[in-house]
Amino acid sequence: MEPIHLILRCLQLLFLIILTALIGNVIALDVAASSTARSAINFSMFVIVLSWLAALFGLAAALFQRIAIPLVMLALDAAATLFTVIAGIVLAAKLGAVNCGDTDGHGRNWIAYGSADDAKRCREIQAGTAFMWFLFAAFAAALTMAVMSWRRTGGSVRSGPMMSQVGV
Repeated sequence: MEPIHLILRCLQLLFLIILTALIGNVIALDVAASSTARSAINFSMFVIVLSWLAALFGLAAALFQRIAIPLVMLALDAAATLFTVIAGIVLAAKLGAVNCGDTDGHGRNWIAYGSADDAKRCREIQAGTAFMWFLFAAFAAALTMAVMSWRRTGGSVRSGPMMSQVGV
């Protein structure tokens, strides 16, 4: 068990707890958001659930080496990395660079409109966007480590013995 794997997985879990609370609260306090805003928020929650699965399996694999299948870890970390970067881009694009204290002047389908307190919703989405990017960085690091682990265990497109295994 390498401590860096464990630290990365615990960091991912911390970010996921915060993201679940932020995006879950945005969903819970939704009153009359536009359909595009709901779609972006629901997609973010889907990404959070997928990331929970990848992080929990990764934590279990870091603690118990018997279930650490490098190709499965590679696939889970790649999917989580891809979806977190997409969710980060979607949230940032839908929100825009905005001062949440002044929510006037946006179109009716802006992502921060749709609750009784639009400024609070805006701040929660801003915080969710930031933590989505932090989660992306943590999963990108885990993906890099999974690729290195996969290569270390002999994962290759070639078949047959490695040159170091051939006796002369």
